[in-house]
Amino acid sequence: MSRPLAHNSSPGSLKKEAKRWLKSWRAGDADAQQRLARLWPKAPPEPGLRHIQHALALDYGFVGWRALTEALADRALTRRSRAERAGELLRSAWGGELPVAQRILQRTPDVALDSLHTAVICGDLPEVERRLARDASAATAKGGPLDWEPLLYLAYGRLAGTSEHAVAIARLLLDHGADPNAQFDDGWGSPFKVLTGVIGQGEGVRPPHPRAGELAPLLIERGADPFDTQALYNTSIVWDDTTWLEFLYGHCRAQGTEARWAAPAQGLTDEMPALDYLLGNAVTSNHLKRADWLLGHGANPNGVNSYSGRPLHLEAQLQGHSEMAELLVLRGATPIVLTGQAAFLAAVPGRDFDTVRAMAKAEPALLAEATPLLLATARGLEDAVELLIDLGMPIDLAAPDGKRALHFAAEAGYVGIARRLIAAGADIDKRGTQYEATPLGFAVFFKRAAMIDLLTPLSRDIVNLVGAQRLARVGELLRAEPALAEARNRDGSPLLCLLPDDEEAAVQVTQFLLAHGADPRLTDKNGETPAQVARRRGLDDAADLMEEMQRKVLLRPSGGRRI
Repeated sequence: MSRPLAHNSSPGSLKKEAKRWLKSWRAGDADAQQRLARLWPKAPPEPGLRHIQHALALDYGFVGWRALTEALADRALTRRSRAERAGELLRSAWGGELPVAQRILQRTPDVALDSLHTAVICGDLPEVERRLARDASAATAKGGPLDWEPLLYLAYGRLAGTSEHAVAIARLLLDHGADPNAQFDDGWGSPFKVLTGVIGQGEGVRPPHPRAGELAPLLIERGADPFDTQALYNTSIVWDDTTWLEFLYGHCRAQGTEARWAAPAQGLTDEMPALDYLLGNAVTSNHLKRADWLLGHGANPNGVNSYSGRPLHLEAQLQGHSEMAELLVLRGATPIVLTGQAAFLAAVPGRDFDTVRAMAKAEPALLAEATPLLLATARGLEDAVELLIDLGMPIDLAAPDGKRALHFAAEAGYVGIARRLIAAGADIDKRGTQYEATPLGFAVFFKRAAMIDLLTPLSRDIVNLVGAQRLARVGELLRAEPALAEARNRDGSPLLCLLPDDEEAAVQVTQFLLAHGADPRLTDKNGETPAQVARRRGLDDAADLMEEMQRKVLLRPSGGRRI
């Protein structure tokens, strides 16, 4: 007869139970050894932890450890209200956590029936048909935590296994009056439309909708504006590909509106034609195919880059993009001969190191400007970085936004360059850019594991150390400075709100932080406690631990400061 799970059983607690069992088995404990033989007669003669975990799952009546942990997750999920599950599902379309939403849909698929919005994002065509037949006006009704129309949830949703009926659902919504130009503001004044979401890409490199090739023509057929400035921006910074350029321009030409591409466009730039703005991005990114297409459709080869203000031919040379510079000249750009600081800067990515040495010797002031080092780092030119350091360039020179060479190295994962910068005295935790991020923050955001390993023993950025689950280092810092337990991230969230998605890992981090003085009563900018945030994310075991701590322990006065 199998054992019943306790009400507070969690993957973390059961893993600890398995470790205790294994320790007893290895110590020669007869009961531990007989228990394994009884539950799993075919167990290996020298079992490891995964074997003991399998036997423990059998003891609880499951076919294996994975089935056991999935059952625990299912049980935790049932504690959340239907409204909470539906809200998290919809929130995943923009700014929410896709793994959490995916888990909700997998374990409680009836969440699709909560509203028209959930039916749409889950791809439930029969439910969409049923609801629209009952109330056609629902096709344009805003709802959910994002206050979006249903068609926006369809365009931006990326839940796996929900796209089979996406085109049929989109057509049905449009037939009932849905606006093909529905949009929302991302907080920066940018119009994110239905078509924008279908195309994807952008700064987060969001994948296109799985049915983008069918949805995009349908939307334009029903009235979507093909001159989608946010989509043009999003596709201009990712890959050297002209598919969406050709698609959007072709539909503008079919409508007789292609002249808009040759005029300033709100959402791209108010100061130059859209084609010229896009060409500037192509030159900086060294997108030769894209640049050639734009030049062939009227972009000005003698234009300037929207961000640097430099002529495009100069920009290409300064970036070390010799083929791009040649293309611009071939297409009519006036060649720019480099001198002074510009010649020095271009020689660095061009690896003309003799020129670099000679110019630095003749004019040491050239080493006082940050761009050569930042550019060499961003491009991964380790030999160029080495040379500039040897020539005496200050290591912590910053771009106007405060971003330094170590930030660039951390973002791209250039561990060799980071080591050299650190050896030369780079400030480990200097904050920069509009995100006030440390180099470790960049490494964590871009998931640069080797860089995280390099920076962990050196950094005091406890927020990102918690985010990276580098608990040994977190423990060192908290023992030396207990007040760090009240640190908050840039958004004001305390450490206990920064748990990983994995449920077992979340429990481990929670136990660790509580043991080292983290206060579960601290609230985030929305007034939610860490337990409330964890429960909304489906991390119920972690939430239980925090609530238990609040009940049992008289905590110090709550507060917290940003670190």
